[in-house]
Amino acid sequence: MMTRGRIYLFDSKGICYRSNQYLSDMYLELPYGHGNDIITAFIRRKLRNQYDLLKYTKIAYEKWFDYEIDDEDKLISRYEWADKILITGIADDYTYILNCSGKSSIICVDENDIIIDKDEMIVLNFEKVVMKIRRGRGRTQVSFIDDEIGICVNALDFYNRMYIGQYNEIDWRLRMRMISSENYREGEYARRKLYEAVRSIIMKDTGIAEYNLDASLGIWSDQTDDRAKSSYDIQQIMRYKEAYCRFPKGGNTVNFTKPLIKGSLSEIGCDCIQEDEHVIETVNINSEHAGIMDDALYIYSLLYSHNIKRIFEYFTDNPVAREIVEIIDKMYKGIKQEKDYINKINKVRKKLIFAGAITVEYYDGRIW
Repeated sequence: MMTRGRIYLFDSKGICYRSNQYLSDMYLELPYGHGNDIITAFIRRKLRNQYDLLKYTKIAYEKWFDYEIDDEDKLISRYEWADKILITGIADDYTYILNCSGKSSIICVDENDIIIDKDEMIVLNFEKVVMKIRRGRGRTQVSFIDDEIGICVNALDFYNRMYIGQYNEIDWRLRMRMISSENYREGEYARRKLYEAVRSIIMKDTGIAEYNLDASLGIWSDQTDDRAKSSYDIQQIMRYKEAYCRFPKGGNTVNFTKPLIKGSLSEIGCDCIQEDEHVIETVNINSEHAGIMDDALYIYSLLYSHNIKRIFEYFTDNPVAREIVEIIDKMYKGIKQEKDYINKINKVRKKLIFAGAITVEYYDGRIW
């Protein structure tokens, strides 16, 4: 969709930088609207200065629009207009203004001055303010109900398994959709060998690079990425609390095993209650926890969209590995997507988009 937009960012010194115009899908709706990526990057403090904005814009152009960037200097520019920032809003469907300075700033939109407070973000739809987000510090609470808990746990599980090289999980989780496909069996062996080739590149510095997919790094291996360990920490706690909420007397499955925390992040708070016929689990998390959970749900939604190419773009920038993955990706085409389940995943993601924000205000042009 030709929904254009750009980012304005005030750095810690109050200097404003402007990205080049993004050419499509700059609205807010999941799963394809890129506005949510910008919001989470702001809340998680991944967009703070001109260097973050340059890196973000470069990745966005390559990832979202498949553009190869030859001249990075043209991606962002310092923006000045007398003593305030002038935004006409005519050329952009959506404008994202991020104030990462320690003071308030003034922007002029359609000849009207608007104060943007420190740690605040404003979203414009053309010249209309449609959203204000105030970034917070510390922890925040997010509640999940019934199947949403399982979606979180399964997403975290798939996420950390990808980090330890269990790429056969992709076929395993899609097997019920794929089993009816005519080329499932004949393609299974080829996919396995191609996944092994990809892993030998991505994980060449580990002890499993030369082995088949039946081997993988342990979740607590010294060679395992800390994000995987932290993801597993969150997964353990959420499934443990849910298990004892549903079955207070305990059980024999792994769900009842007391969590062993190995990641670098602090332990999440988690409470689970039964209310009427529903199970409600509330997690107390910081922005780093929320970032891992949101990333895991994003990767999980790509899995059920059969977008294998995008999954591996998250885990590697190696061009040879990506070329092999493009071949694998084509082998999943024609398999029906599980749209209802994807919508459920994205519903859970929405809860995490604003985790870490103190306030989210909507105006006349409310989008959600």
